Amino acid sequence: MKKKVSVNQLQVGMYIADLDASWFEHNFVQNHFAINTDNTVNKLRKSGLKHVYIDTSKGLDVQDAATQPEVKQVTSQQTEQIAEELDSLDNDVPLESEIEKARGIYKEASSIMHRLMEDARLGKQVEVEQIEPISEQMIESAFRNKDAFVSLSRIKTKDEYTFMHSVSVAGLMITFSRAMGFEMDTIRQVSIGGLLHDIGKMKTPNEILNKPGKLDDGEFKIMRHHVVHSREMLEGKSGITQAALDVAVQHHERIDGSGYPLGLKGDEISTIGQMSTIVDVYDALTSVRVYKSAWEPSVALKKLLEWSSSHFNPAQVKQFIRCLGIYPVGTLVELDSGLVGIVLKQGETDLLKPTVRIIYSIRKRDYVKIKEVDLTKTADFIKQAVSPQVYQIDLAAFY
Repeated sequence: MKKKVSVNQLQVGMYIADLDASWFEHNFVQNHFAINTDNTVNKLRKSGLKHVYIDTSKGLDVQDAATQPEVKQVTSQQTEQIAEELDSLDNDVPLESEIEKARGIYKEASSIMHRLMEDARLGKQVEVEQIEPISEQMIESAFRNKDAFVSLSRIKTKDEYTFMHSVSVAGLMITFSRAMGFEMDTIRQVSIGGLLHDIGKMKTPNEILNKPGKLDDGEFKIMRHHVVHSREMLEGKSGITQAALDVAVQHHERIDGSGYPLGLKGDEISTIGQMSTIVDVYDALTSVRVYKSAWEPSVALKKLLEWSSSHFNPAQVKQFIRCLGIYPVGTLVELDSGLVGIVLKQGETDLLKPTVRIIYSIRKRDYVKIKEVDLTKTADFIKQAVSPQVYQIDLAAFY
């Protein structure tokens, strides 16, 4: 049986089943292993991790610890409560009218960020003027349809991850900021911050930045220093406001003080900085890397909710989930009927019942005639989100 325990409860003889953290939150080579020495216990306690899952069938138990099903039940209940509080952002145009424009903007933005970051690697100064026009186009797209640009954030190539991640973070921050009620000028600043939030990685050696595996202790320390590099490259530069800087220098801080580089706690992290921690982790979790598969958006959102007790602002996490939906647009879902479809639009009266584009039948093990189903108007319902790899589905071909 798997149980969630505090790292302070760990002792020799226990078996770690899951470190319960995203890959960039720690530098352990494996996510599951036996605790055989006091050194391992000490390393876990100093790692910044707050909780882990142990497997009581392979090691010592903690009697009063919550089981994994119990934790999931609590998270599911919280998710259902969030679903009752609908997002208030309206779309001016339908997804199908905006998606191709958004795709073109996303591609151009990724290309611009590629060039800008390569220039930064060569020691050239960051000029905000280079990205302001594309930032404005991203904002305009997000205001026409909040889901179109965001839904493209999962479609990244492994070798272009750093550049495309910056574009995705900016797009998510635009929509999140709008949902938070920010004024347009602040949204513009946040967008710039999102695009430039990882600029410091251009000072990180390529062999570390693109290493196809876990980093060792020394490499992990060097990688974390990219936030300091970002501050040095952006602070005081023309066009870089405090709001933009907060995204760049605070997106790895954590509410409980376990983040970096400064170990800020609670309100020591600005509102925008707290938002950026949520967005950065969400996009990283839902992206494919050389050494990790992508989490499904709904799974990542539930994990953010679970981690919000220590890492994130709980109210902001709930707002972010309402903003994207329990099943964000672009999520592949399995229905109770055995049909599989892609979420196209959030339900107007229930976030658990979006409009879905049906494309596949599990029973027939084949594609079916495409049709759109509004789950608020049918007895069918979503059983679970599924990975496109399970059915070898290319999401980009269907929306």
